[in-house]
Amino acid sequence: MDWDTILPTGTPKEIGVEHLHFDIKNPRFTPDKRPEQNTDISIISKLASTADLSELIQSISTSGYINIEPLIVVLREGRLVVLEGNRRLAALKCLLNSDYARQARISLPEITDKVKKTLKRILVYRVSQEDDEARSLIGFKHINGPQAWDAYAKAQFAGQWLDLQKDQENPLTLSDIANRMGDKHATIHRMVTALYVLRQAEEKDIYKIEDRKKKSFSFSHLYTALSSEEYTRYVGMERLSRNDDPHEDPVPNSHIDKLRRLLIWLYGSKEKDLEPIVRSQNPDLGRLREVLSSKVATTELEMRGDLESALVTATPKSTRFSKSLVDANANLKASMEVLDGFDSGSQEELLEVIENIVSRSKLIHNNMNAMYKEYIEFTEKSAEEN
Repeated sequence: MDWDTILPTGTPKEIGVEHLHFDIKNPRFTPDKRPEQNTDISIISKLASTADLSELIQSISTSGYINIEPLIVVLREGRLVVLEGNRRLAALKCLLNSDYARQARISLPEITDKVKKTLKRILVYRVSQEDDEARSLIGFKHINGPQAWDAYAKAQFAGQWLDLQKDQENPLTLSDIANRMGDKHATIHRMVTALYVLRQAEEKDIYKIEDRKKKSFSFSHLYTALSSEEYTRYVGMERLSRNDDPHEDPVPNSHIDKLRRLLIWLYGSKEKDLEPIVRSQNPDLGRLREVLSSKVATTELEMRGDLESALVTATPKSTRFSKSLVDANANLKASMEVLDGFDSGSQEELLEVIENIVSRSKLIHNNMNAMYKEYIEFTEKSAEEN
């Protein structure tokens, strides 16, 4: 079809649903919500399980489709692809084709002939691929609207928008894009930086998101980590000012192998049957950051993959001693509070335990006293000599 004649850019017009196609690049399709195939049924099934599609279908079947807000479309390879409104398109396709609904395991309500008439031709608005105003509308809607995107979707949208600025006469900066999306620039900057790191890992064939060990994808692990100097230093990344747009290949080739290790630490690997060492953002990201602050501990982690052991190496002995002493005191206090729970008739082994505690406590106490006296004598002697 000659869409330039039928539907010129910048013109709203009603189009048959059969001429509209899903956007497989939809930012909503994050790694853990990505359709298995680029087919209508695969996309509809995924939207049904992740985007409350049944609720929208119920609403349309009751009141009909209201042509107030047009779907935003773009022409790609001679096809009208929906940039904004994929969820509405999925609902319409299900209501018009019960086989789609059946395969997606969606129960269709009964609809009247009056409602059916509202489904076949819907209002669309065609934009060019580089239309910044349309992207402003889409971005703002999904930052502040009822169907807000998650962090990875926001990063995808902002990153794709930034990519399109390369050949523009007056290109937008990432700060401009963040303002148009209605989000904080600092947050979007961190997200797009992490997105570019993931892209580079995939392009270099060192790590693919699909290889992660867990089904869910915690994008925040990466963009939070890269906000800390210890992580960026480990992978050799330049720490940019917020006024500078992120680099497309932020990790130098000399540190690509370290990037691979970091992503496996964060997300694990199905292929290598490795669990991530960061099981939860708090406290594990902070613990890993401590390890990366020590060269010896980092080397141990690289060789053994044991975060607990590496963390011990990274922690100064003075800190470990203080913590163990405070913890011991807290545990003894807790034991005193439940002392009446001691069964003197059947728990003789506990007497041996407490005797060991007393013996070790005396030994630690004597050593601490001796070391403190040596310190006092040394400082007094130094003062006299000076």
